[in-house]
Amino acid sequence: KTFQTNDKVNDSTLFMIASTSKPVTALALMKLYDQGKLGLDEDINAYLPFEVRNPNFPDGKITFRMLLSHVSSIRDHWPTLEIDYTIDDGGDSPVSLEDFLRSYLVPGGKYYKAETNFYASKPGSEYHYSNVGYDLIGYLVQRISGKPFNKYMAEEIFSPLRMNNTYWFLSEIPHDNIATPHNMPYKETDYKGTQILTHYGYPGYPSGQLRTTAKDYAQFLKLMVNQGQVEGTQFLSKETVEEFLRVQFPEVARWQAISWSYNEFENFIYNMIMPRRPSHTGLNPGMNSVVSFDPSEKTGVLIISNSPTTTLWNQKIIYLDMVRKLFKEAEKAD
Repeated sequence: KTFQTNDKVNDSTLFMIASTSKPVTALALMKLYDQGKLGLDEDINAYLPFEVRNPNFPDGKITFRMLLSHVSSIRDHWPTLEIDYTIDDGGDSPVSLEDFLRSYLVPGGKYYKAETNFYASKPGSEYHYSNVGYDLIGYLVQRISGKPFNKYMAEEIFSPLRMNNTYWFLSEIPHDNIATPHNMPYKETDYKGTQILTHYGYPGYPSGQLRTTAKDYAQFLKLMVNQGQVEGTQFLSKETVEEFLRVQFPEVARWQAISWSYNEFENFIYNMIMPRRPSHTGLNPGMNSVVSFDPSEKTGVLIISNSPTTTLWNQKIIYLDMVRKLFKEAEKAD
């Protein structure tokens, strides 16, 4: 599926959705919470084979709720994280999720640096968006469920939700109907034509490597707007969905629910004319995405693309306008 060959996209075409994967990863943990297998305010170290502490606050516990709400104090150090992207050669990363997390979060690990991998703030005291925090959520799901994270998702999440064309790894995909990532120039002076990237991966896959379709992701949105029901089946309790959508640390992160943000677009003009809705965006090399939904109206918008706009600011403006128009069209249809 490339621009040069004019391959057509259909409703079965897979797109990597980048950080819009995070709410799906959160769903896996919330399913285990719904089953009584963990408490959101428990110390995550009770479930790990290695200890994770912010070295600046060695006595401060990191909880599931903190990870889910981006207040864990775990920091993304991108010069390190980008090392294991397989963009040059393509394919899934050969580095396992556990090995990556050990190397990044545990003293003595290959990539461990206290000053770059953790913030100088106590867990729970400040909001800092964290990809590594969500990778750790995926690994915790693996530990608690007793299954590899991707297998647990396939069997316990995707199958019952009828997300039958959704995958974490390229090696799992039984077809080649996958949108190829395309990079665009960041400045007109840099223009050298559209760059086609390989289908790539990285070890911290729970935070952004999901490949899915608009049709499949809509099944997840149905769950969120129908109080935990999908196709007439109560997959999550109503109370757990309400917790999912509730702002968790209002004094620290005013608009941050579990994974979903009520200020994802960070645009005061948009927020003046449109209601605040749980939303998420995603950006990876050659890919971007946005999802926003209204639980009260039971409507939602999902936009996925295999090429970013020229700048992050342009992306936000374009997507804001698209989201606004799509919600208006949905209102007219009702």
